[in-house]
Amino acid sequence: MRNDLRYALRSLLRTPGFTLAAVLTLALGIGANTAIFSVVDAVLLRPLPYPESGRLVMVWDQLLKFGLPLKSPEYHTADAYRRLDNIFESTGGIFWFDDTLMSNGGSEHVSVMNVSKEVFPMLAPGAGRGRTFTPEEYRAGAERVVMLSHSLFMGRFGGDPSTIGKSIRLGETSRRVVGVMSPDFEFSLRSGGVDIWVPVPLDTRLSWGNATRMIARLKPGVSIEAAQAALSVAAKRVDETEHPYAGPHGEDAGYGVTVVTLQEQLLGEFRTVTLILLCAVAAVLGIGCVNIANLLLARAVSRERETAVRRALGATGARLLRQWLTESAVLALLGGALGSIAAVWGVRILVRLSPAALPGVAKIAVDGRALAFTMAISCLVCLLFGLAPALVSAKMTSGTRGTTRTTGRAASLLVTAEVALAVILMIGAGLLLKSFSRLTHVDPGFDAGHLLTLRTNLPRNRSARERVQFYTALREKLASLPRVTGATMGDLPLRGGGINAGSGDPFGIKGKSYDSATGPVTQFANLTSAGIDYFRTFGIPLRAGRVFVAGDSAGEFPSAVMVNETLARAFFPQGAVGQRIGVPPPCRDSKCDFIWMTIAGVAGDVKTRALDLAPMPQIYLPQPTGDVILRIAGEPLSMARTAVSAIRSMDAEIAVFDVRTMEDRISTTIGQPRFEAAIVAFFAGTALFLAAIGIFGVVAHSTAQRTQEIGIRMALGADGTRVIQTVLYQGLRPVAAGVALGLLGALVFSRVLTSVLFQVAATDPPSFLYAAAVLTLVGVASCLGPARRATRVDPAIALREN
Repeated sequence: MRNDLRYALRSLLRTPGFTLAAVLTLALGIGANTAIFSVVDAVLLRPLPYPESGRLVMVWDQLLKFGLPLKSPEYHTADAYRRLDNIFESTGGIFWFDDTLMSNGGSEHVSVMNVSKEVFPMLAPGAGRGRTFTPEEYRAGAERVVMLSHSLFMGRFGGDPSTIGKSIRLGETSRRVVGVMSPDFEFSLRSGGVDIWVPVPLDTRLSWGNATRMIARLKPGVSIEAAQAALSVAAKRVDETEHPYAGPHGEDAGYGVTVVTLQEQLLGEFRTVTLILLCAVAAVLGIGCVNIANLLLARAVSRERETAVRRALGATGARLLRQWLTESAVLALLGGALGSIAAVWGVRILVRLSPAALPGVAKIAVDGRALAFTMAISCLVCLLFGLAPALVSAKMTSGTRGTTRTTGRAASLLVTAEVALAVILMIGAGLLLKSFSRLTHVDPGFDAGHLLTLRTNLPRNRSARERVQFYTALREKLASLPRVTGATMGDLPLRGGGINAGSGDPFGIKGKSYDSATGPVTQFANLTSAGIDYFRTFGIPLRAGRVFVAGDSAGEFPSAVMVNETLARAFFPQGAVGQRIGVPPPCRDSKCDFIWMTIAGVAGDVKTRALDLAPMPQIYLPQPTGDVILRIAGEPLSMARTAVSAIRSMDAEIAVFDVRTMEDRISTTIGQPRFEAAIVAFFAGTALFLAAIGIFGVVAHSTAQRTQEIGIRMALGADGTRVIQTVLYQGLRPVAAGVALGLLGALVFSRVLTSVLFQVAATDPPSFLYAAAVLTLVGVASCLGPARRATRVDPAIALREN
């Protein structure tokens, strides 16, 4: 083996061009595969960092015909689910809110998660520093305590251990810090993470809100299917007897319940995306291996006499096979070593390009598992590209007539394989790019240009009247700034970006408010806060009636609302303006009547959840919130500092954060499809380039082997056109076969993309035709060079050389 290795190194050093091309090709393929494996390993393969994470699930209600496939369970259904002690070992609830962390150094926005007493035992039994909450601290009236995230502890408090035990001011409330979570603890069902955890009892109707998510741990041995069946029975029983607002949904609403594993909940579509990327880089590596195999076949033919001499000196076929596999192994190991370095850079690029919501993105790295994968794939690659040429070489003898035909057939089959892989990748990239293009041209329902958005927090203990007064004064101040042509305050559209963003809120229709036999009859809609000038600033068209005026929010509760076109069409086909609708009162009691309001106007539909989701029924309430929207004459960000200063001049302690243009917000919501399209398109382009090189190399080598034949043809009168046609025919046959196989393969594999495509069919004919045309043109272009070179063959020289 030492002799084989020494000879392999000398042989490769004698042909530096071949060695460099082969190693770089392998480094590209192995490096890309290692980088993508690092993503797959961190996101998909490793278990979640929670105790017995395989038994953790999320429980959701469903109202499919209201567009709510994942709706947070209300208190009465959640309470029924909690009583299924034969299914669940424990159940808990969580919900978020934004607050302001106050200190002498100013104010800072923080994301706060309220957790019930069951959550930390399920997710994090211990803290990184200090302790988690005690059972007594979850009771109403207990001392107000908090836990800090490690990033907030290190960033805001400088990692000072004395912070534990001290009180911090969260809004207008003082809370004592009892612990700090460990650096590797991460749990959030929305982007941005969590800064502070607060204990809260979630065992009453008043505490369990519509935004509370239910998390549970299954009992050992209980399957998802068994839990699903038990929950469905409980949901049906509750729906028939205890539902205070939704009434009997039945099949008309598509009512149901679903159980989702926590890993699936956190991953969502990322599972499909990462598997698609893994298949794409595997295809690129396969094409690279095909190219190197073709290079080795050509190299084997050029070393035919050397092989014959070795045989004459007594070398057996097995001995020659081992020597050639040793050379392949050296190439594979060199490519793997260089690919590992490339993978480190590739991971950094992937992390930078990946959507912020990708779970575990901060933990993606080229570690020992990734390096072990690199070694394994290097060995596999050695067999993939080295075995066929080695077998051919081991069987060679000097002057063998079939050698050229054998290597020619093998090279043609390899070209067919790499063209087929390239076609599949090209079609996948075309589908994703077309889908992304369609998504970017979706009308969000408002004019996003020249909009500056800022988010603010007022202390949570301020009354509704105080909030309205402050926001009204703030809006007037901001509207008076130079170059501000519109100013309003209200909920931002596309803020959540997904079906989990809003679970929908019940509303009643006057005249169908209550029936002693069936209970309240309601529907579901998104409740959206909208201040004065909200619709004009956003450019949302008014379809009927009027927009809000100051008197609409003067009382304790709003007197008027606006609805969107979807709600108006669905529930008021004869006209919505003037109709009365109601929303549940704060008491959350079935005996409390709805708060009834008059529909003042109908606004155009707006994409509130995501660009690829249809608008839900929407109710606008005339209540300004801390989200500030300014329409600017000119570049929006140029007014950011002025706007922040104006806000702080109204209240020095108010936190101003998330200052962005509306166009940037929309761009963020399509980060995942952009990531998918960009990465797959890059790999498709790489595959196309490698396929072109492979076709060119095979045709050039085949043409060189046929120099005598071409010389004879030209000596007998064949002109250049005829020679070009012959070379093109020979070179394009495997290309045509590869295109045909690629189209058939794409018909199967493109269906995997169905879940991530938007307004594009997985069998989109133009995408298939474009990919076939591009690969055919690349094949023709790759064959033309060798074909034109063949026409310059001098017949006399060709005959004399052979």
